[in-house]
Amino acid sequence: MKKIVLLMVVLLNIQTSFAQSYINLAHGKPVTTSWNESNPSRLTDGSLTTGSVRFDPKGKSHWIEMDLTAEFKIGGMHVFLDHAGILPLGDFSFQYKKSGNWVSIPGAESKNNFSSTVAFVLQEPLSSNEIRMLVSSVTTFGILEIQVWGKDVPAQPFGLQLTTEVPFQTDKHWVCVNQVAYNLNAPKGFTVPTAKTNLPFLIKEKDSERVVYQGKLHNGKGDFTGFNPVGLMGKEYFIVVEGDGLRSGDSFPFVIGEHAIQQMAYQPAVDFFNDARSLVGSHASAYGGTAWRDGTYYTYEVPSLVLVYLSDPESFNKMPVTLNWAKEKEHLFSPDFKPTKEPNDKDALSTAKAYYAKLPEPKSRNIPDIIQNIRFGTGWNLLDPVSADPSGDLLGEQLHGQTIEQFAWFLFGYPAYKQYIDKEFYQMVLDSTLKWWPESGLFEVQTTVGNAKGRHCPGHSILPNLLMYEVVQREKLESPEKYLEAAQNQTKWIIENAEWSNPAFTKGQRMSEQKLVTGLSFFFMNYPGKAPAGLKQKLVDWAETVVSLSGNMWDFRRFDKDNWTLPGYNEAGNIIAFPACALSVAMVLDNGNLKNRLVELAYAHYDNFCGRNPQNAHCANHPELGFTGIEKAWPFPDPRYDVCARLENVRGSLSSLPGSEMYPFNPNGLPRHGEGWTVYNAVWNVSLAYLNFYENISGYKFLNKSKN
Repeated sequence: MKKIVLLMVVLLNIQTSFAQSYINLAHGKPVTTSWNESNPSRLTDGSLTTGSVRFDPKGKSHWIEMDLTAEFKIGGMHVFLDHAGILPLGDFSFQYKKSGNWVSIPGAESKNNFSSTVAFVLQEPLSSNEIRMLVSSVTTFGILEIQVWGKDVPAQPFGLQLTTEVPFQTDKHWVCVNQVAYNLNAPKGFTVPTAKTNLPFLIKEKDSERVVYQGKLHNGKGDFTGFNPVGLMGKEYFIVVEGDGLRSGDSFPFVIGEHAIQQMAYQPAVDFFNDARSLVGSHASAYGGTAWRDGTYYTYEVPSLVLVYLSDPESFNKMPVTLNWAKEKEHLFSPDFKPTKEPNDKDALSTAKAYYAKLPEPKSRNIPDIIQNIRFGTGWNLLDPVSADPSGDLLGEQLHGQTIEQFAWFLFGYPAYKQYIDKEFYQMVLDSTLKWWPESGLFEVQTTVGNAKGRHCPGHSILPNLLMYEVVQREKLESPEKYLEAAQNQTKWIIENAEWSNPAFTKGQRMSEQKLVTGLSFFFMNYPGKAPAGLKQKLVDWAETVVSLSGNMWDFRRFDKDNWTLPGYNEAGNIIAFPACALSVAMVLDNGNLKNRLVELAYAHYDNFCGRNPQNAHCANHPELGFTGIEKAWPFPDPRYDVCARLENVRGSLSSLPGSEMYPFNPNGLPRHGEGWTVYNAVWNVSLAYLNFYENISGYKFLNKSKN
């Protein structure tokens, strides 16, 4: 490794096709310091203009830690030091987290430095999810920015804002809508962030440009809930806004139809899970070693598939069957099959082969794709329930409770798809679940409150225990009350300990918040007589907190009063999971303003997901892969290709959405990581399911099952 002193150049941010391979892994990621620093996020905000972090260590050693949020290949680091009136930091070095321990990076050390910009280029990339800078100085030092690069390290400063950001300017109105679909007889909103006054708006038919609806903006928002055109779904409309000295602006076209949001989502939602299956999907790899590439014990694939199927089985049963168990088996056992080597995949090939060779064969070849996916994920976990999260989880390989929980969903939903899955397979799952439930700690009260990675959502075991309570009663087995009692005890802990004002219990759980919220609402809705005292009020309090954070032109639930979104993370999963939370609670609330507003926010987050956001873009980066109705896709792809889980080549893959840097309206704000994740699609399924439950189209009685 060598140390390079960098020369500042004028045009640091010129984007070329070559430069697109440079990924600053630290950008926007969480930062902590060994001292009480008031604003450590300045160190990774991508700007040299937001001020430095200054500190007087008084001769003692200190550290600055950066959570990269997932395990990445690291090729080097750039450090930009503040020397305005002080000497640049002289002595510092870097370490990375390996197997829970901090290990020095060979050669990543600076002694007696007098330069304001320093770079380290590793001789060989290393893998880690955390990195820290050790600092030592006898006087005050200052740091402007720390960059941690992927395998490619720029030779010159790159990706930095050098001058104070100029507010975004446009001479034309932006009209931000749900590009895909709005549902009949449901809230319909849009945002015009460029409007200074309450301008009029027109809705026109796309083909004829005939005006079909008129309204007026209010504080940058428009509402056309009252527009419910009759006729076949497929007719497109667009919104026109003019005035305030700007040129007229047209929205992207959209359709309005009965359950249109769901109907246009079903195919890409299922296609994603078809393609992302480990080894037999669209790529011969198994990143992470579980049933779906990039999956792990908390990513919720099987529960999401069961939920969305139960919410509208008739539609899923009619979808085209594209998966073929026999052909997949032949492909997997072919001597030409060559899987790639990926992190944590050591048991993947043997597990996949066992699924096709040792478990009972499917009943027929005409099984809906979604049911084949449910069976695939359940069978994989049955054969190999022990796993490890590939993104730096210190727990390592073990029998995780959140893996075993997934069996409860399969078992609970089995009567709805028993015509497709034989009883022998069901019995194998039931027997194993009964054995592994206590072994994995699911009868115990879970008190861990996980971080923003989303691994350990508090209360995740409530709903699975209630489902097992139903299953054990249905099968006339002993002691069903054990599962009910476990759910009661866990719910009591939440009522007593969860503070909704603390994002660690809400949006800070990223894409896992819905595990807690839907569990609480399911409990009260189905078993009000058995629910712990105070549960309904706890749900009311959650709703009030959500509403208090959503008074803005986007109808967007903020992270807290200071941040629009979760600091440092790609938040796509949180945004599309929120409707499930909001609608599940709305179904518990009494009629009134609070319930109405919560429903409005739920639909607004579907809209945000589909383009009603400061980038005016859909969450997906590759609309050509199975989507319909997308005019503007997420414009900031993950510059890596054919690495990690290879989700960029998967139909229906989701990408990213605006972070705080783009709110309230700054399309030029730096984008967050553009990589998809299996769990984003899983929570999309969950929210589609709850939309179906709320709109009363479920063909299976999931809610209000056994009131007493």
